[in-house]
Amino acid sequence: MAKRPNPRALRAARTYTIEEAATALDVSTGTVRSWVKAGLPLMKSQRPFLILGDTLRSFLQERAANGKVTLQADQLYCFSCKAARTPMGLLVDCIPQTPKTARLLGLCDVCGGTCNRMIGKGQIDQISRIFNVAMKDGPTA
Repeated sequence: MAKRPNPRALRAARTYTIEEAATALDVSTGTVRSWVKAGLPLMKSQRPFLILGDTLRSFLQERAANGKVTLQADQLYCFSCKAARTPMGLLVDCIPQTPKTARLLGLCDVCGGTCNRMIGKGQIDQISRIFNVAMKDGPTA
């Protein structure tokens, strides 16, 4: 199953049954049914109910756009709150991920959960001016 459905896997001019849409997007039929409950329009004039490819495409693109959170320079993303938060005491760990990227980890000042942010390794100097950064050893690909 796909982590995120790819709207480009759909043909805009085609209609899909719930099962066909699930197969095309590599998700379960229950996922597509939950999208219908969340507002994805169906063509209900006959059975089986059909979904317009263009409508499904725009629905998925809108959901992806609404799910993005813009972070300020002094914020990380809290997994528990699902919001941008400042880490406690501006303390973060910097863990290398790839040769070009690193992950900042801190604790949420609201709920105490884990906060996260991906940065380029070239940004570490900028980040060090904002946060108290502790460099950690981590996986490097």
